[in-house]
Amino acid sequence: MVFLENISNAGKLMLLLGLILICTLLTAFSGLLIGKLILGVDLATLGFYISDPKTGEAIAFIKFYQLLNQLGTFIIPALFFGFLVSDKPTDYLRLNERPRTIVLSISFLLVFTILPFVNYLEEINRSMQLPEMLNALEAWIKDKEEQAAHLTEVIVSTSSVQGLILNLFIVALVPAIGEELLFRGVLLKLIKDIAHNVHWAVIISALLFSAFHLQFYGFLPRFALGLVLGYLFVITNNLWVPVFIHFINNAAAVIVFNLHHNGYINISMDDFGSMSNPVYIIGSLLITLWLISIIYKSERFSFQ
Repeated sequence: MVFLENISNAGKLMLLLGLILICTLLTAFSGLLIGKLILGVDLATLGFYISDPKTGEAIAFIKFYQLLNQLGTFIIPALFFGFLVSDKPTDYLRLNERPRTIVLSISFLLVFTILPFVNYLEEINRSMQLPEMLNALEAWIKDKEEQAAHLTEVIVSTSSVQGLILNLFIVALVPAIGEELLFRGVLLKLIKDIAHNVHWAVIISALLFSAFHLQFYGFLPRFALGLVLGYLFVITNNLWVPVFIHFINNAAAVIVFNLHHNGYINISMDDFGSMSNPVYIIGSLLITLWLISIIYKSERFSFQ
């Protein structure tokens, strides 16, 4: 029985925001409570574990806490929302069909063809400067981004295969499923129903996707990826396609970081796919658009 299928789009949006807030708070509190009970430390110590993990115990806890937050912020609210507004939640979230092999194969290539263009956008983003009157804000943003980068390195650093597999699960798979469920599976559809325009829905959901990460210097590349993920979701009408692309993108970053961290390759995660030649950058964008067009034609989808 579906209780909220017929509520307005504005009501559905408020419902979604309420579910995200409640589930995020509950999982955050539960994570701290579990950490306190299992590790036998106070909440202040757990706070230090989260902000600056330096011991094996702290790193293990922050991985657990991050996993729990992914579930509470993205996966649980999106799934619960689907059950509340539809009697066929898997259909509503576009999880009911297996994506075609040819689409997944092209999508895999797309992840790497777009890298030079995305990295170029990141360079542009990092060169941006706020007005002089906002110097204090700019310094704060840079400090927070450095902290976030350090925290990510601590989380994904490992020298074992088991550690790498665990990182791929926590950093690549779960975020790919959760973020696509929320931003493409639910938000894009809601925005399309409100705006009655699929292009605005893709653009706004990509903006929200990028802004949600709270990383100013990564806003443009993440927005571009959000556009690609959104349009491929619309074209294929299948959420597993953007989930697959999101996972491959995150997994590639984790694998390259670990190969560099353990001395197997010289190229770092930040430099992977970077090119300074404008021809390669423009070619990266054109090839990516060409691959998207192949998927579009293969799906025989119409935006009408």
